[in-house]
Amino acid sequence: MKNKRMKTFALVSVAVIAVDHLVKWVVKSTMELNQTIHVLGEFFTISYIHNSGIAFGLLDDNPSPIKTPLLIMIAFVALGIIMYIFFTLPKKVKSAGLSMGLIFGGAIGNIADRIIQGEVVDFLDVDFPDINIPALRIHMTRWPTFNVADTCVLVGILMLLVIIIKQGGITGEERG
Repeated sequence: MKNKRMKTFALVSVAVIAVDHLVKWVVKSTMELNQTIHVLGEFFTISYIHNSGIAFGLLDDNPSPIKTPLLIMIAFVALGIIMYIFFTLPKKVKSAGLSMGLIFGGAIGNIADRIIQGEVVDFLDVDFPDINIPALRIHMTRWPTFNVADTCVLVGILMLLVIIIKQGGITGEERG
């Protein structure tokens, strides 16, 4: 079981990294920085930007010289946590290789960008109904621009949560 899980994990991780970087390369090779291509009107665009912050552009406007090294260190800690979770999930948790491979591959895709160029290439830009929460000073008219790696991490996390909930959670004696 674990051997199949590990093979799936490795295959999915490598595929996510390859697709993520191939698509980023296509965007960088065919578009100018800050260029937008309308795919479905204003609802969905390809908008080539660089993100020096964390997920969804948070901290992008923080110019601290320690930001990039700190984010790289945090990312490696997160990779360690991902690997710990992967190896300690119970055998009964089906599709763990797929979900954890999506998370790991997506994380590596963005870490590679950050190490190589100090920021991440983002390009998927989607509109949605406005969100306005004055008490929290939140006002959003578009979802923050993201990339394939971000999508894989999010889908992998959601998939893992659904799998664990549907399969009854984790108990200490089931680990392995």
